[in-house]
Amino acid sequence: MNEPAHAYRGLSVHELLDEVSSPEPMPGAGYCAALTLEMAAGLVVMAARISRAEWGEARGAAAQATTLRERVAPLAERNVEAYRDAVALLTAPEAGGRDDELRDALSRAAGVPLEIAEIAVDVASLAAVVAERGDQALRADAVSAALLAEAAARAAATLVEVNLGTTSSDERVAHARDLAGSASAAAERARRTLA
Repeated sequence: MNEPAHAYRGLSVHELLDEVSSPEPMPGAGYCAALTLEMAAGLVVMAARISRAEWGEARGAAAQATTLRERVAPLAERNVEAYRDAVALLTAPEAGGRDDELRDALSRAAGVPLEIAEIAVDVASLAAVVAERGDQALRADAVSAALLAEAAARAAATLVEVNLGTTSSDERVAHARDLAGSASAAAERARRTLA
C-alpha cells in the first residue's frame, strides 16, 4: 500500500506486521530496527520504575531510558523517508547522470541507521545496569531489552554497510561495526547477570 512514513505509527500491531511482510520494500529493516529499539528502551523504563523501592538510582535510570526511547522514536519514520528517497533515485530512468545526488541520498540512508546503532549502545548499556542493580524479578526483562538493543544495533550496522557499500572505506562503516560490537558487549554483560 506504500504508506507515508508517518502513517505506520497509527497502525495496529497486526496492520504494521502486514505492512512489514507486504511485497513493498517499506517500512523495511531500518524501521523495524528502530521500533525494536524503542521497545527495548520501554522495557528498561518499566524494569527501572518497578525497581525504585530497592534501588536508589532507579528513577534516574527510568528517566534516561525514557529519553532514549523518545530519541529513537522519530528515527523509524526518518529511515523510511531516507530509504524511499534513495530507492527513487536508484530506480529513476535518468539515475546515471545524478551520481552526486544518489551518493548524497545513500549517505542520508546510512546516517539514520547509524543514529539507531548509537542509541542502541546506550539502551543496551543502560539495560545491563538495570539488570545488575534493579529488581531481580525483572532481571530477565532487562536482559531481554539488552538483547533487543543488540539486535537493533547489528541490523542498523548492516544497513550502514549496505548503503555505503560493503567495500567502502568510509569511516561510518567502521563506526557502525564498532557500535554493534559495543552493544554486543553490553548485552553479554546483562546476560551474565542471569548466571
